[in-house]
Amino acid sequence: MRIRRLTALAGLVGLVAALPVAAVPASAAARPSTASVADRLVLEPTERGYRGSLTVDLTYRGAEPGRARYVITEPIPGSYENVEWGISCYSSGDVLPDGRTRVECDVPGGELSPGERRSFTIDFVVLTPTRPYAMKAGAGRLAVTVDGSTVTDETFSTRFRSTTGSLADPRPYVRDRQPDLRVTAPDAVTLVRQPDGMFEGRVPVTLRYVGDAPHDSVWYAVERVPDGVWEPWTESCGINCVEGGAFMTGEERSLTLIVSAPADTPVGELGPVDIQFHLSRAIAPDVDPADNRITFTVTTVEAP
Repeated sequence: MRIRRLTALAGLVGLVAALPVAAVPASAAARPSTASVADRLVLEPTERGYRGSLTVDLTYRGAEPGRARYVITEPIPGSYENVEWGISCYSSGDVLPDGRTRVECDVPGGELSPGERRSFTIDFVVLTPTRPYAMKAGAGRLAVTVDGSTVTDETFSTRFRSTTGSLADPRPYVRDRQPDLRVTAPDAVTLVRQPDGMFEGRVPVTLRYVGDAPHDSVWYAVERVPDGVWEPWTESCGINCVEGGAFMTGEERSLTLIVSAPADTPVGELGPVDIQFHLSRAIAPDVDPADNRITFTVTTVEAP
């Protein structure tokens, strides 16, 4: 009797071992992280061009803390504006053949906790005069990755809201492709001896931007300066930079270049200074680089 029971038990164990193991239901497996983004970017009219944001909603379902990144391809050249503190990007971006920039950045807020839901915005600005009619532009693209895996990769359309509040019947937005910066300054500066013995003078400079071709900022290069004279600089921005970032259509700015020389500089006419102003990240050369150049003669005098 004992032998029969053992034989029967062994047969039962063998039968159980031979049965297929039931698959774990999909609902019991860990679900992937997700991200969603609006399918349209709406640029609102402001006192300084148009501004708008895309809101991204991210749900992280990893078992351990993780990190996320996004890759944005801007819809309009020069429109992506990374304004939120704490966002770090991995470069200034790749410029595509049509002038748009594609850039990869960290999702703001740092590390994600398991189960965390996080929303963040991606900001855009277009420095063009606002219109009484709606406009449309090409599509942008946004991809979000979590720990190296893509959780969304979507395109979005772009609309400019009219100054009357409408999005209907949009006209195509056509942006200038070639920038046109114009710079003027006096043709001479006098450096007066200061109480500390050094010489100093100031040159008022006016910059005006025509059109809305995209760029990031304006800077200048000192190409020639008389012996003993230091490179001109500004109190607000230091050497070689123009404060204020990109220019709006028709915007005019003034800056003051400070020109100085050491105490042992001879008194009298010293010679010319040549300064060329440039646009950073412009998608084409300036209409007339010659009118981005200023030249002035430096003369030193004793204090009256």
